[in-house]
Amino acid sequence: MAAVSANKVDNLDALRITRHSEKHRGSRKPYVLAVVFVATVVAVSGGGYALYRHVLTQPALVETMVVTSQQMGQPATLLTGSGYIVTRHKYIIVGTKILGQIVEEPIEEGQRVKRGDLLARIDDRDYQAQLRQAIADRDLAEANVQLWSAKAARQGELFANGIISKDEYETSANALSVAQATLKRSEAAIDYAKFQVGQCLIVSPIDGVVLQKYRELGDTINYGGQVQAGGGATDIAQLADTADMRAEVDINESDISKLSIGMPATVVPDSYPDTRFDATLVKIYPEADRQKATIKVEVQIRQANLAIIKPEMSVKANFIEKRVATKDAHPIAIPAKAVLREENSSYVWTVKSGEARRAPIIRGADIEAGVEVYEGLNDGEVIITNPAPNLSEGQKVRLTGQGSIAR
Repeated sequence: MAAVSANKVDNLDALRITRHSEKHRGSRKPYVLAVVFVATVVAVSGGGYALYRHVLTQPALVETMVVTSQQMGQPATLLTGSGYIVTRHKYIIVGTKILGQIVEEPIEEGQRVKRGDLLARIDDRDYQAQLRQAIADRDLAEANVQLWSAKAARQGELFANGIISKDEYETSANALSVAQATLKRSEAAIDYAKFQVGQCLIVSPIDGVVLQKYRELGDTINYGGQVQAGGGATDIAQLADTADMRAEVDINESDISKLSIGMPATVVPDSYPDTRFDATLVKIYPEADRQKATIKVEVQIRQANLAIIKPEMSVKANFIEKRVATKDAHPIAIPAKAVLREENSSYVWTVKSGEARRAPIIRGADIEAGVEVYEGLNDGEVIITNPAPNLSEGQKVRLTGQGSIAR
C-alpha cells in the first residue's frame, strides 16, 4: 500500500510544470529591448534614406540666361530716348455733319474695325422725307421743262411766220430757261438730300482700333449738346490707324547729329521690359522744342504685336549703330559669377535637355558687363548665371528665369 502511494507521488511530480524563477525571467528584458531598438533604428534610417533620395532626385533650381549673337557683328547703342506709341496719321476723329439721334452704335473702346465698318447710325427719317420731297420737285421741274420746250418751239414757228411779235416769242423762250434752271436746282437738292441721308451712316475710313467714343446710343447730336472732353459737337469716335505703328521719341538736340533716316532701332515698352521690337527711324521733326531743348523723332515698328503695343503706351527707343561683321568682332560678355575656374582653365555650366552640362570656355578680359568669352559658347545656349558649388554633370535643373546676353 505504501509502495502504491509512492508511485502516485512520482507520477504527479512528472506531470508538474516547472516555472522559471523571477531572476531568469528578468534576464530576457535586455534582449527584447535591443531587438526593438535595432528595429526602430532600421525603420528611421530607411525613411531618412528615402527622404534623402527624394531630395536628391528633385531638379535643382538655377538662374539662367540665353546667349544671343548678332550675325552682322556687335551693334552699338548710340543713344536712348523716351516717348510714346503713336500712329502715322496720329488719331482720326470721325463724326457727322448732320444733327439727330443715334439709334445704333455697335462699337466699344479697344474694338478693332476695318474700313467701311459701321460706327454709328443716326435716325434718318427726316432726311429720307426731304429726299422724297426733292425727288418730287425734280419730277415737277422736268414736266415744266417739257411743257415750255414744246411751247417755245411753237412760238418760234409763229414768230418766224410773222404771226406773233418778238416780245411774245422771247417770253416763251425765257420761261423755258427758267424751267430748265429749276430742274437743275431740284437735281442739286436731290444730291444734297442723298448726302444728308448718307451722313446718317458713320463708317470707319481706316483699318484701326477705337480709342474713344464721344457719344452713346440714344444721344442726340446738336450744337448745344454736351460731349466728352476732346470731342466736337458732331464727333462720334476717335480711331487710331494700327497699320503703321510708331514710337514718337524726344532726343536731346545735342545728340541729333548722331541720327539719320533709316537708322535701325529697337522699341522697348516700359510695361514689357523684356520685349523688344525692331524699328527704323523714319522721321525727324524740323523744329526743336525750345523749352526742353529736344527734337522729336519717329521710329516705325516693323512688326508690331498689337496685343502688346497700344497707342500712348510709354516706350524707350534704342538707336543702334549697325556694324559689318569682321574677324575682330567683339566677344560675348557674360556675368562674372557664371565663370568658374579649375587649375588653369575656365568653364561655365550650361543647360541642355533640363540637365546641367559643363562647357569649357576661352576667357577674355574683365569688363564692366562681366567677363568676355571668346570661344566655348554658341548662339542660343542657356548658361547658369549663379551655379551652386555642388552642381554636378548631368544633374537635373529647373530654370527660374531667362535673360539675354548680346554678342
